[in-house]
Amino acid sequence: MPGLLPSPANVRPRQRHRPELTPAAPPPRIARRDAAALLYATLGFPVSPRTLESWPVPTRLVNGKATFDTAELIAFARTKMDAAPVIRGGRTRT
Repeated sequence: MPGLLPSPANVRPRQRHRPELTPAAPPPRIARRDAAALLYATLGFPVSPRTLESWPVPTRLVNGKATFDTAELIAFARTKMDAAPVIRGGRTRT
């Protein structure tokens, strides 16, 4: 019986809407995995979602997901980056 099932041309695959994360205009609150991606894009160092759990940044649970205030998260990441020691490479002379 034609017409009961939709043709493949009319069926679109389901896609979850994910907003684009840009360092120029980050969203005000962000989820844990998205925050890790945003920090890598903004500051240039990778951070795992498990590392973000240990940082003393206030979180809010929304639908069982930890979310962060983006401004506080980036500010704390910058303080960690500024506190990192500078290491010189190369060989030492003896």
